[in-house]
Amino acid sequence: MTFETILPIPNIFDAKRVLCIQPHYDDNDIAAGGTFTQLTQNGTEVIYLTVTDDLAGVVDLSLSKQSALQALEQDQLKAGKIIGVKEQILLNYPDAGEYDYFALRRDILKYIRLLQPDFVCTCDPWLTYEAHRDHIQTGHAVAEAVLFCNLLKIRSSDPVVDAAYKGHSIDGVGFYYSREPNQIVDVTSTWEAKVAAIRSYATQIPADDANQIVVALQYKSQQLCADKDFKYGEPFKMLHPRALHCGI
Repeated sequence: MTFETILPIPNIFDAKRVLCIQPHYDDNDIAAGGTFTQLTQNGTEVIYLTVTDDLAGVVDLSLSKQSALQALEQDQLKAGKIIGVKEQILLNYPDAGEYDYFALRRDILKYIRLLQPDFVCTCDPWLTYEAHRDHIQTGHAVAEAVLFCNLLKIRSSDPVVDAAYKGHSIDGVGFYYSREPNQIVDVTSTWEAKVAAIRSYATQIPADDANQIVVALQYKSQQLCADKDFKYGEPFKMLHPRALHCGI
């Protein structure tokens, strides 16, 4: 008996509302923009929550903080329109800076309880050799928030949200940037939308760098899809929330 036969792999395409929580403003689209575009095309409500302010990666050092934030927001709105994102939520923790893990978990709990998604996606914090703490903290905080969302003794950052929350079911959590995927989503039909979204992040990704990212993603996709009957794919570790504790 395999692990997946005890806890079946959840199907993200059954979801009505998906909350996609990313450490930086471009991670959702670089990793899974094709999948999220398919979801929105199918009528699924897709919401992006971005943890950091992204200021550390701004290419033009002459920009003031306010100008940089405005440029980043315009990039994100442009990409979100391509993907079909319904809403963009910004937490504005300092990019590559110091912030409290438990404060982040409380904020993520707040939005899970407020929005009540039936599926949550984020980066895999257990990625081999992941050095960026923003990714590690985001992935861990999301995993714990999914696990704890119905335990009301564990407070979010908003007591009003907690008081109104009556509990809900999260059917699955999808980790992208994973070395141990259990599903490759066929995104051949939405690959160009993903590429266009990636090219929208010009405040952090100059055109030449965007070209390199696209080539790398194409090469990775060729590896993933070598034994598939489709050209482009995005890997996920899809788990039932109960799989996030003790492997049961």
